[in-house]
Amino acid sequence: MWFAGVLWRGAPWAMVAWGVCGQFLPAFLPAARILVIKELVDGVHAVYGQGPEGFAVIVPMLAWLAGLRLLEAMLSAVRGHAAAAVREKTSWKLQERVLEQAARVGLDKFEYREFFDRMQRALRAAYFRAYGIFRDAMSTLESAIVLCTLIALFATGHWSIPVVLFLGTAPVFYTQMRRGREIYALFHEQTPEQRRAEYLVSLMTDRDAAKEIRLYGLGDFLGRTWEALAQTLRRQRFRLTLQQQRYLFGGRLSGIGSALLALVILLYQAAYGALTLGGFFALAETIVRFQGTLFQMLRQMGDVFEQALYIRDLRSFVESPTEQGAGWEELPEQALDIAVEGLGFAYGDGPRVLNGVELRLRPGEKLALVGANGAGKTTLVKLLLGLYPPGAGRVLYNGVDGRRIDPEVLRRRCAAVFQDFVQYQRTARENIGYGQAEELGDQARVERAAQAGGSAPVVEALAARYDATLGRYFEGGQDLSRGQWQKLALSRAYFRDAQLLVFDEPTAALDPRAELEVFRQFRALSAGKSAVFVSHRMASARVADRILVLDGGRVLEEGTHDELMARGGEYARMFALQAQGYQ
Repeated sequence: MWFAGVLWRGAPWAMVAWGVCGQFLPAFLPAARILVIKELVDGVHAVYGQGPEGFAVIVPMLAWLAGLRLLEAMLSAVRGHAAAAVREKTSWKLQERVLEQAARVGLDKFEYREFFDRMQRALRAAYFRAYGIFRDAMSTLESAIVLCTLIALFATGHWSIPVVLFLGTAPVFYTQMRRGREIYALFHEQTPEQRRAEYLVSLMTDRDAAKEIRLYGLGDFLGRTWEALAQTLRRQRFRLTLQQQRYLFGGRLSGIGSALLALVILLYQAAYGALTLGGFFALAETIVRFQGTLFQMLRQMGDVFEQALYIRDLRSFVESPTEQGAGWEELPEQALDIAVEGLGFAYGDGPRVLNGVELRLRPGEKLALVGANGAGKTTLVKLLLGLYPPGAGRVLYNGVDGRRIDPEVLRRRCAAVFQDFVQYQRTARENIGYGQAEELGDQARVERAAQAGGSAPVVEALAARYDATLGRYFEGGQDLSRGQWQKLALSRAYFRDAQLLVFDEPTAALDPRAELEVFRQFRALSAGKSAVFVSHRMASARVADRILVLDGGRVLEEGTHDELMARGGEYARMFALQAQGYQ
């Protein structure tokens, strides 16, 4: 019912047209053709040898037969049009549901392999199964109506014929259900390995990875690894197919036996004169058509059963809990005052990355996070931005626990530039305006953000300026250096009217002097806003109001640059080591 509702909302009139003109009315045509052929054969037999006068008697039957074929062609055209509408609209609609769900779930879900397996199965169901289950269900209904009309024809023969045919094909029903269940089970089992194979394909066709793959000569090795995975997956599928063909063959033998027995009953009736010649041919054709339709319906039922298992995965994914919900508390409108209390966090089932972190970020204050790799700096800013829920402790925004604030409301007040910022293969305007997409058309604001982030000279040098397509992914795109991409990412952050700005080592591609200048400019442009920036370079941290030194997921030291230098602790040691490197 859930899936039928999705289809109906996607293409209601196409579903009606398909159901009536594509399945219901065509279901009566086989029986109608058999009746016309019966009358035609009896007519030919009656006028055999009578010349033109006899031919005139059977002409109406030929006209009926031609009319039925014309009607079948017309209904087939309507069905093709309706099927295309349902296929296109519903497939895109379901893909949209999966993508919307992927965008709404908490970022913590992406730390678990099981989530990617579930998402992969949902996407494949949306791509390949959505249209198939509706098509097979409608075809099953059509086959059922055809069988009912053919059973009515058997009334002119003997009541036992349809009973024999049904009993003979009963094993086929069981084998088709078993086949669908086994195929789904193998698909479910293969999902992780299938993802690995697809990852290798994407890796070998990725532009950014191409240089390293060629430098280290990894092409053949990765190709062989992919081939081994693909061969294993193919062998498993082929082995299952061979196993299934054995018991499917047994079901077919049972059907053949029931058809022969039905013909024997029919011959017996004809031998005793209970049937005309046309009646015998009509019922013989009915037996063949009945069993063929019955086999087809059972196969379709097996396909529907199998498809329903995939659709169950799709529904499970799109209806799984997301960050969105009801009962959120209001976030006061004043500037953000952030308090972190006993914060702890671990990615998935991994070790703790943060342990008992305490800090306060007052409105308009600039905070620098420093420390060795793995100290927890990036993780801390992700939690401050509300991208992950704390594993322990809490983050308060204007006194409200972040868990009780709508994540979208909180994030609308934040902007960030991460180490792994996105290089959007879109126009320069979009690369900046994506900071607040609903304001993308405000050209003056885009240009101000470009000036603030330092990307204006980069954009002005492009032939199409803000309309220039960036990157090499699409035709006509122009690639940039990493430092130039970085300036666009900075401009994107400035484009967003945010109360909290986070810079997570966004200037790693710049030299120390350029980075220091960026942070000084950042301080000036973020006047009145709270800001957190992460840097490995101690000199850049001097522009902050306060500095937090993290070590092993804990706050080791806190204070201004002068205070920490006077204390002679870890910060002073790291500062001295870096200073030696530049002397």
